[in-house]
Amino acid sequence: MKKLVGSIILLAAIAVGCGSSDQAQTPSATATAVAAPTAAATDDPPSTPTAAPTAAANVEPTRTPTPIASAAATPVATVVPTSVPTPVATVVPTPVPTPVATVVPTPVPTPVATVVPTSVPTPVATVVPTSVPTPVATVVPTSVPTPVATVEPVLHRLPADPSAPAREWVGGVNAAGWDFHRHLEGNAISSPMSIGVAFSLSRAGASADSGAALDMIFGFPGADTHRAANAVDLRLAMVSVDPTTLEVANRLFPDDGFSPRQEFLNIATAHYGATVEPVDTADGGAAADSINRWVSERTRGLIPVIVDAGVVQDQELVMVNTVYLKADWLVPFLPEFTRDRQFTTGDGQSVTVPFMHDRVPVHRRYVQLADADAVELPYQGDELAMWLIVPHDSDGLTAVEESLDAKALVGLSISALEGTVELTMPKWEQTLPPADLFKWLCLRGFCPGAGFDGIAPGLFISTALHGAKVIVDEKGTEAAAATTTGFATSLPPPPDLTVVADRPFLWAIVHQDTGALLFVGRLVNPAA
Repeated sequence: MKKLVGSIILLAAIAVGCGSSDQAQTPSATATAVAAPTAAATDDPPSTPTAAPTAAANVEPTRTPTPIASAAATPVATVVPTSVPTPVATVVPTPVPTPVATVVPTPVPTPVATVVPTSVPTPVATVVPTSVPTPVATVVPTSVPTPVATVEPVLHRLPADPSAPAREWVGGVNAAGWDFHRHLEGNAISSPMSIGVAFSLSRAGASADSGAALDMIFGFPGADTHRAANAVDLRLAMVSVDPTTLEVANRLFPDDGFSPRQEFLNIATAHYGATVEPVDTADGGAAADSINRWVSERTRGLIPVIVDAGVVQDQELVMVNTVYLKADWLVPFLPEFTRDRQFTTGDGQSVTVPFMHDRVPVHRRYVQLADADAVELPYQGDELAMWLIVPHDSDGLTAVEESLDAKALVGLSISALEGTVELTMPKWEQTLPPADLFKWLCLRGFCPGAGFDGIAPGLFISTALHGAKVIVDEKGTEAAAATTTGFATSLPPPPDLTVVADRPFLWAIVHQDTGALLFVGRLVNPAA
């Protein structure tokens, strides 16, 4: 259906479940389909569109991981919505040829329970669903109607390029993610990785001015941005080995009367593994249902809803990114030692919440900062770890945050000592409701209305949302039960460090090899 005014939304929805909860859901992971390529992928699309091939479907290209060099990283930040401004600059649209048949997307593949990775690791693990959605979205409307055309990306995911500047890409995304985190108030959770991938993908269709603004904010390495993003994504996919699941997924939801440039589709598929599902955005409710259904499946029900009819109504393109993590502690906490105790909140009040406790001091890595103690909690597989940063004073969190940047946060492992640590920390859940990223991005020179004519003539971005959820608990109870008996039978030596996280603290989940900040947060009230 043609539109007089259209737009494109980039939705990056992310979810993370660490450990188990009282609710359990059948484990699942989405399989990826691969077909032979129909067009060559390039890093940055040429300005002239090419005719699309014959037919397309919702195909999730196979990710063939190739390790990349270790990266010292730098985190990313958090955002909140603003109104959609008027597009910047007059655009003289070029006719978009390629009418053909509309694409009938194939159904989203049924998730599988256990996956034994071959060349492309596929996530596994038990899923702990929750009910609170947490999206990310970006929209790009056009002012020029576009004829109905076949949406047909190249059905081929490129292998990781070992020479790609992955370290530079990760460092820029980490820094932007930490900046966004500092923008949030109170309890905060965000995914620097999800935000970074969403805007790295949209960078493929940005005009010169819009692309330059994104490069400045996210530190994207110019023409090599997409090769770098692909290398990082495929390396992260290698983390998914039972019982750990880490998935990054992208999907394009074009209106069924809209035809993106073929070059943009090729980059989206070849470097980001994006699949395509046309929807009728004139029917906002039905289009939103299709998007929400896919996101819910990719996040194992943690995010059942991320958009409503009003967000997608009459848009030309909605781009969605999801990040899903499920990992078990290397040394689990034992539920029988979980006890209620007092937590002093950010406003000086006191709330009673369940606290997990190391019954016997555990060998961990730690860093004693000037005004805080940082403790590492590795996950099984030793690929991922959470760092807990607990201020010495109950009102010292602001000063601790100001003393850290993304590089320092990721670099804690470099200066860490090893010893026995007795740790007491609360169980918690955190949710970031859909936040408008433009409240953060506009302050840095990137606002609604920025041009994206590399996707289609006259397109501009109108909406960018981000949300997240995390659940932290004892997870790994069965394995811990056997260990508990042994720990309880002898007196341990005095610990090298005792940390009680009964006051506002920071936390971050880091991929050890690339240094990518997957999730970062601040807990000021676990009862909120």
